Amino acid sequence: MKIEEKDGFVIVSPSGKLDTLSAPEFSKELLVVLDKKPQACIVDLSQISFLSSSGLQAILAGAKKSKKDGIKYGVSGMNEMVKDVFVLSGFDRFIEAFDSLEGAMDSL
Repeated sequence: MKIEEKDGFVIVSPSGKLDTLSAPEFSKELLVVLDKKPQACIVDLSQISFLSSSGLQAILAGAKKSKKDGIKYGVSGMNEMVKDVFVLSGFDRFIEAFDSLEGAMDSL
């Protein structure tokens, strides 16, 4: 996982599968990032090939913490399969999703 700061945003970029094996570590690192209370956080999912319910829970934990702490939060760069899981699970109703990292940075 890559974590970088760019133009006032913290960008968290996991890669590979975000599943039962990888989601706990991703969640832990994401919450550490959010504990620092950045102005905005984008989870860039462009390198994710598979998203399970465990991965969704980790993304949701970040969204809840962000909302509680007043941090702008969104996800970007989902491939079609990942986007289908995200939308079918209803997460698009309460977590902002963007086609690209640049789109997220322009809109958040």
